[in-house]
Amino acid sequence: MRKGSLLFMLLLLAFASKLVAHPSWGIVVDSKRNIYFCDIMHNERGSLWMLEASGELKLLMRNFHAHNVSLGPNGTILSSHGEMDEHYLLQFENGKLLDTLFVANNYKDFNGGNSCTTAKGDIIFGADHYVWKINEEGKKEKLSPHYFEWNQSIYADEDGIVFAPEIGDSLGKIYKISPDGSASIYADRLITKLNRPYKQHADILLGVTRGCNGKIYAAELAGHRIVEIEENGEHKTFYKAEGDWLPTGIDFFSGEAYILEFKEKNGLAGPRITKINEAGVASILFDYESYKANLDELAPSTTSPSPNSNLWLVFAALGTLVLVLAQQLKRAKVLNR
Repeated sequence: MRKGSLLFMLLLLAFASKLVAHPSWGIVVDSKRNIYFCDIMHNERGSLWMLEASGELKLLMRNFHAHNVSLGPNGTILSSHGEMDEHYLLQFENGKLLDTLFVANNYKDFNGGNSCTTAKGDIIFGADHYVWKINEEGKKEKLSPHYFEWNQSIYADEDGIVFAPEIGDSLGKIYKISPDGSASIYADRLITKLNRPYKQHADILLGVTRGCNGKIYAAELAGHRIVEIEENGEHKTFYKAEGDWLPTGIDFFSGEAYILEFKEKNGLAGPRITKINEAGVASILFDYESYKANLDELAPSTTSPSPNSNLWLVFAALGTLVLVLAQQLKRAKVLNR
């Protein structure tokens, strides 16, 4: 296999593994019904998008590897980049970057890839088997002494109560952590058992939120579903995606659900947003593939040859010929030495 082909295959595998290893789950709706969501599939390392209530899509950040997005103080939007040795938290207002709130070059100091913020602006993140908080002095401290085998997402409600999935035992638990640091199992056995071996990167719990009805909702990838959880831990399927689509995150506004979805099998696709109204009727509110196709249709055509296209071909051929002759002459001189 040629080096060029091998490099192409490696890049393709790296792109495909982005979604399989750790898809984005962040989606949040503000008081104006604008929707903010994360996407690591496009624009180099990822994107932070704003879908306005009018339907217009805006790219807030590009090359931004964000997994989660939260509502912050005074309706501001908070999202963090978290990859390799770059971890930073940004604040947005009215669709524009307002401030950089925190920066770290070590995920143990601040894990932007597994973080959230409270409505008061408290920074919460999971790293190194524990859940941490950035205190007023800008230093991390344990939010709870509870030890996690593997926690990959985190959510804090308006009262500062943190819900953190435990996926290290393949069962799927969600722990509830009170502001005083005490932790208890909120729900258990949430991961769907399939007729195949457990896949630790695929059979996981991701986006968690509290619905308008006070219940907790979580994205469960093995079952391609959103789980609705009662206060007593009982749970049922709230939404199941069709085909190969994976619901990774969810938020609610005025009784309606907004579900972030991606597809990794039979071709990568997404993000898309499915809306479920108060009557329980689901509809596709946004689909990136359709959005991109519409842009391509509106863009000026570049397929028609320009008046000077044949002339450019001649110059290109002559240039290539000159380069080949120069290389041959150089080689001949070396051999004749």
